[in-house]
Amino acid sequence: MKSHHQVALSVLTLCISQQLYAQTNDNTASVAEDTSAELASSAASTETPNVTLDAINVTAQARTGTALAQKISEMPAVTQVITENEIQMQATGDRTTGDILAQLVPSLGASSGSTSNYGTTMHGRPVQFLLNGVPLSSSRSLSRELNSIDPAQLERVEVLSGATSIYGAGAAGGLINLVTKSLVGYGPIRQTRVGISSSRDFDSDSLGYHVGQTLGYGGERVYGRLDVDYDSKGGKFDSHGDRISPDANQTDQQDTESLSVNGSLGIELTDSQRLDLAATYYKDEQDTDYGPDYGKGLGVLFGETPSLKAIDGANVKNEPYTTKTSVNLNYNNDDIAGSNLSVTGYYRDEKGRFYPSAKSAGSQAAEVWQANGLTDKATLKKLKNAAVFVTQSEADIEVMGLRAAMQTDSEIAGKKTLFSYGADFERENSEQTYYGQDLNTFLASNGLTAQTNGLTYNGGPDTTIDKWGAFVNADVDLTDKWHTSAGVRYQKLKSETDTFTPIYEQLLEEYFNSPAISGTSAAYGIDYQAGDVEKGSTDHDKTLFNLGTSYQLTPNDQIFANFSQGFTTADIQRALRDVRAGFVVNSDNVQPITTNNYEFGWQGKHGDTAARLSGFYNESDKVVRFTDSYTVEVVDTDERVYGVEGSLSHDISDKWQVGGSVAYTRGQYDKDGDWLELDAVRLTPLKGTAFAQYNFDEGSNIRLQALAIGGDDKAFKDQQQDPDSSALPVTGYMTLDVLGQVNMPVGRVDYGVYNLLNKDYLTVYHQTTFGDLNRLPASGTTYGLSYTVDY
Repeated sequence: MKSHHQVALSVLTLCISQQLYAQTNDNTASVAEDTSAELASSAASTETPNVTLDAINVTAQARTGTALAQKISEMPAVTQVITENEIQMQATGDRTTGDILAQLVPSLGASSGSTSNYGTTMHGRPVQFLLNGVPLSSSRSLSRELNSIDPAQLERVEVLSGATSIYGAGAAGGLINLVTKSLVGYGPIRQTRVGISSSRDFDSDSLGYHVGQTLGYGGERVYGRLDVDYDSKGGKFDSHGDRISPDANQTDQQDTESLSVNGSLGIELTDSQRLDLAATYYKDEQDTDYGPDYGKGLGVLFGETPSLKAIDGANVKNEPYTTKTSVNLNYNNDDIAGSNLSVTGYYRDEKGRFYPSAKSAGSQAAEVWQANGLTDKATLKKLKNAAVFVTQSEADIEVMGLRAAMQTDSEIAGKKTLFSYGADFERENSEQTYYGQDLNTFLASNGLTAQTNGLTYNGGPDTTIDKWGAFVNADVDLTDKWHTSAGVRYQKLKSETDTFTPIYEQLLEEYFNSPAISGTSAAYGIDYQAGDVEKGSTDHDKTLFNLGTSYQLTPNDQIFANFSQGFTTADIQRALRDVRAGFVVNSDNVQPITTNNYEFGWQGKHGDTAARLSGFYNESDKVVRFTDSYTVEVVDTDERVYGVEGSLSHDISDKWQVGGSVAYTRGQYDKDGDWLELDAVRLTPLKGTAFAQYNFDEGSNIRLQALAIGGDDKAFKDQQQDPDSSALPVTGYMTLDVLGQVNMPVGRVDYGVYNLLNKDYLTVYHQTTFGDLNRLPASGTTYGLSYTVDY
């Protein structure tokens, strides 16, 4: 082990020493031309860093990822633009988009460390993820939005907290727009990327590698680009050098191969008209020999504490996977009676398979036994323990939509005004199926072997959701220092669900008619027949408003305030999965949620110091949550979330820069007149980041950064008086990373050492969600090294 650390230190020393003579990479194809004058508001300062209300600096000729329909730099709210350089610095090794955004976006939840971004909220509310300006999040979410594109293919990420009239449904907490790379400049472009990653001990099982290639050509009228990236990830090891068990709930990225493709093609039809096609494809699939430790006789399923060891010898016939395909076609005409018209049609298909897992119908079976006269506790316990099934979930979500937006520059009473108005429609079809696994095979292998038994179960009804929206928004320069924005949106949400048999109905019928139970059930007169939930529909609509303003107090100080409304429904298919026969699907039983968001703050730049401080408050009259048995329910009660966030950066010299951020979020819900704390599944605990960066003369750099999560048990203590609570305490932790870039005579070397101090901790997700089998440790120290060359 000692020799391994010597090798690691030698590699890091070599990387740092290279900085002393690194040369600037003379690659004009990758250098962005500043087009901020086109996008910035009149009050924006060119010296303001991108962590404040800055303009979007997009690369010249960028076509794929158009900015949000409204100029994000002019929205008087908390905004942030994460640049390609910032993404590149954070992306070395096996870092995911979720890891990167957790480090760079103050109010965004910490990364889960698994495939899922479940529980990743902003300001305590769901986030609407976009890919190139069109929705990536669905009403039915697999929580894998941040596992949709390789970070190497991102040009920038646009972050807006709170909802807007332009993007209404599903954006209660805010918007995160992932923008893929598109063409830069004229002529051919080529780039090759290679990289490796490893655990602290350089265990062969942990080794991973990355290869990527970019090809593109820009002509006078026609342009195109293709990015292809392939990843092979190894196993993860904790701070003690032990392999981490698979995530049996949401799956993880261990022993996973992934392919990410980003393509764009465009044509200038005329001097004012443009047609752009953007397509992405992502697929990952796990192939591992390791499974979770269910304990002797599958004791974990019956209440025993799991060892959390990864057990060699797993044989899962159908391994977890994710596939995502998206196609966007955009027509733009910037000269229609002095206005700009943008029409985008899009299609997205997402499929995902989860890890096989045991499911108990014991509590539901006990209800039936007791209703038929069985009250002996010892007998009930024995019969409940027999109601165990093994299933594997697979979901398919298909989305298509059309969005049209017009922007017109005008004057009202002599005030410069930008009108944005348009309409959008989206249809989402989703289905989810549980595939039964052979219980005897599973038992004989102690949970390591999963083979299908040919049975299928409904994971909720097949669901179609239609979303209609129409909006108008006005941005007005009241003076040269005072900017305001106001908008209204009409949003309509309609769903239709097919007739289905709830999964517990199917399981109970199978259980009571199984040879091991049927004799006893017959003795008690139980002839259980699964019942259905008839097809149904919901229809909701809402008019939403947003109003904001910003004022330039001094050339270096700006204050802002913003009000916005969000409107969404619960994940209907997921919420209906666990209902019982006879449930009626209608607008009264499936209620929407309206959120009112308020934000206010200050930002400024004085000399070499830039800072931002903002407060927020949001409220709703309903709560969506998991119960202690992990069924989903919409609780008709008031909820409030509030907090503060801030960031600061300071240039000590032209070479040294330091900075950091902090975000504090707190919230409560009304339980019989008492305000009880919301848990960490909904709210990000106190979160802080800090960094110190040294920039060398020739463009190279080295950075030390920290991420800290505060401990919190208020919700756990508070919710002891709520019998349906699932809140758990959070133990705080802090991690340190060292990363940097070295400009070589040819190409660029990126390196990263993550969890530098080999901290032993659990992510917030692994501390607070699902059961004891999910209390998995985070990775110990990991290394990443990559080389990129443009030619």
